[in-house]
Amino acid sequence: MSSERETRAALALPPDVPEDVKRQLMELGCESVPVPAAFPIDELLIRHWCETLEDGNPLYIDEEFARARGLQGLMLPPPAVYSAAIFPFRWPWPPKAGFDPLIHFRLKEILDLPVALATDAEFDFFMPVQAGQRLSTSCRLVTVSAWKKTRLGEGRFLTYAHSFWNETHERTAEVRFTVFAYGRGTGRPSLPKGGYSNALEEALEADKTTYQSAIGKGLYWEDVNEGDQLPELRMPITMMRCVMMASATRDFSPQHSDPEYAKKRAGTRDVFVNTQFNMGIVSRLVTDWAGPFATVRRLKVKMQANVCAGDDMIVTGRVTRKYLQGDEWRLDVEVMIANQEGPATPCEATVALPSRATARRS
Repeated sequence: MSSERETRAALALPPDVPEDVKRQLMELGCESVPVPAAFPIDELLIRHWCETLEDGNPLYIDEEFARARGLQGLMLPPPAVYSAAIFPFRWPWPPKAGFDPLIHFRLKEILDLPVALATDAEFDFFMPVQAGQRLSTSCRLVTVSAWKKTRLGEGRFLTYAHSFWNETHERTAEVRFTVFAYGRGTGRPSLPKGGYSNALEEALEADKTTYQSAIGKGLYWEDVNEGDQLPELRMPITMMRCVMMASATRDFSPQHSDPEYAKKRAGTRDVFVNTQFNMGIVSRLVTDWAGPFATVRRLKVKMQANVCAGDDMIVTGRVTRKYLQGDEWRLDVEVMIANQEGPATPCEATVALPSRATARRS
């Protein structure tokens, strides 16, 4: 195919690219080694995509129909291949296996052009991707333009391609993106320490999240006393995080993602986090503190005030009771979710911890 011929062709660079930069760009013009995706394609991913687009194609949502058409299971909607195989999870950061930045991050860094906006995209699909498959992706730089002046500023148009491969090393799809990269001299880093793109980091205000969990250490029941304080957890609640929460919990009640509805119908300052988010943050507070061998047995929240977009969620806890129930060594923890204006949601949690006494017997 033409794209395969272009992979073998030498990358042509404009004469105004400095020699030291040319060498780095020429390396990116070679097809990279395919890197496996973070996870295999599953039904939840497929259905979440279809629900968002209201796509009722039975190949995607009816396994019996898909098998009758010769597939082994549900088919991934073709445009979903990019997000299913490319994007790393943002948390925890950095990933345990390390992070190989997406090619456009590397290009922005090499060219000192920290801002990039997509201008064109083109997909080619060669064979279906199905649930259960784990794709790999390779990439290459296709073209770099001469220096251009646009309404956004001065910079370069960059075209790069990603190829997607199945477990039998067959190419399933290719996508080409063209972006305009600009912003030289703004001092903005291309890849923030927090983990992802500038736009996402700014929307999440991740630099304000200073809490770092101690997961991996783990507490024994004997290590804890009634009255012990848990480490404070702070999280900026931004509009972006509220949108992510709505998607993750599939709670699309408009007061959680539509500011106008929240203000006019719910009478709140802005969109606010939902019950599932509150439950999740209490569970996280307790297990961050107690460690991965702790088992959450009970959660209770009482919504008295809302934590809205623009607030800082401040979560604190205190051990109120330490006891043996049956054969479990348990703790009761009193938790308060607050914002900068004060307490919002009093909560309770019960967690079972391992005991040194049990460990010695085993």
